[in-house]
Amino acid sequence: MQVQAATEWSIASDYAPISAGVTVSAVSNTGGANDATSTANNAALQTIQYATWVGTYGGVYNADGCGSGTYCDVGDTSGGTPEHAVDNEQRYDMVLLNFGSQSVKITDVKVRWSTNDSDISVLAYTGSGNPTSNGNLIGKRYDQLVSSGWTAIGSYSNAVSGANVAVNAGGVFSSYWLIGAYNPLAAGDAGFNSTWYDYVKLGAVTGCVAGQPDCGSPPPPPGRVPEPGSLALFGVALAGLAMRRKMVRV
Repeated sequence: MQVQAATEWSIASDYAPISAGVTVSAVSNTGGANDATSTANNAALQTIQYATWVGTYGGVYNADGCGSGTYCDVGDTSGGTPEHAVDNEQRYDMVLLNFGSQSVKITDVKVRWSTNDSDISVLAYTGSGNPTSNGNLIGKRYDQLVSSGWTAIGSYSNAVSGANVAVNAGGVFSSYWLIGAYNPLAAGDAGFNSTWYDYVKLGAVTGCVAGQPDCGSPPPPPGRVPEPGSLALFGVALAGLAMRRKMVRV
């Protein structure tokens, strides 16, 4: 169900001016040597590194993009259509959305262009700390993310260009989101056709910020320590109870 307090964040300037409140970057499993002709066997062994988010049109250039070769992402260059989209040919590209101190429930993803196939995967960081600096993203493999504080929100098939794709039926909140071409390594195998590479360009996401009307709030972390204010109130209550018992004894 679409929330009433919905906000759309543009992440590609040819869709709309890029929104304030969200920082957009890109990652891909581009670390180490990889035989570009054997994605299924070798891409899983690659570590996640930053790629280049092209905010003018919602695509990704990989750090090892090249025109030809054996251990690079052939075709993923500035002129390498369609691999300068967010794709899963040779490498798995994902877009990282950082909402800073805001906890956001994303409900929709807008794919503004696609070709060949258009399946996408979505993950949210539900661990502690900042995954961009605490080692829970960069340097990990995609198949290590779920054990490193990331939650696989789901994979969604055949996203229609120009339309919103409804995601996150479980209502997960996070400040950090990964959205990319179908990625069975990170989000689990949904049974989609893996022989058809997915190429998409992302335009926007829709959702709401925790605490807004009709948005709700994320559940507190397990075993959360009470806030200082709560501890103070608890102390006052204990003092009052002790005084009352003293008066009864007198």
